[in-house]
Amino acid sequence: MAKLRVADFYYGSVLSMLFNSHIVPALVEGNEERQIYDLATNSGDYRLIMKYRAKSRRGVDSSYRSWHFNFPSEDIEEMMEYIEHNSNMLLALICGEEGLNDSEFAVLNADDIRHCLGAGKSSLTVSRAKGEKAFRIPVDGRRDNSLKIPYNRLIE
Repeated sequence: MAKLRVADFYYGSVLSMLFNSHIVPALVEGNEERQIYDLATNSGDYRLIMKYRAKSRRGVDSSYRSWHFNFPSEDIEEMMEYIEHNSNMLLALICGEEGLNDSEFAVLNADDIRHCLGAGKSSLTVSRAKGEKAFRIPVDGRRDNSLKIPYNRLIE
């Protein structure tokens, strides 16, 4: 019998949402650190890269949770090159929780990726406050000056 990995639960949850939206992705590359899919929608063809973090960190006063994602320089170069030639790039950052059903994911489009990783950064911190309708990605280290990513964005 095959043993399931933790990554299977996180990547599988996003795949399930895609299937339920009648989007059938094709696996391009997959490993423990990331999975890459090509998908076709009514609004165009996309390349989707997924990464996950299995556990959040709580904010100082527990009013928000955050997840830290690292990107090797090769991954950043690959994304930037793809965006340069085809702007339909999506990055799904799966924000895991101990109770899997409390997990969420943020989807960055090509402009978001350029804004966050095009300036020489090699990591992102995604946070979400209780009751907030968007994820936040600080662009200068401060939460109050951050890029807001709608929490229900799948594909625009």
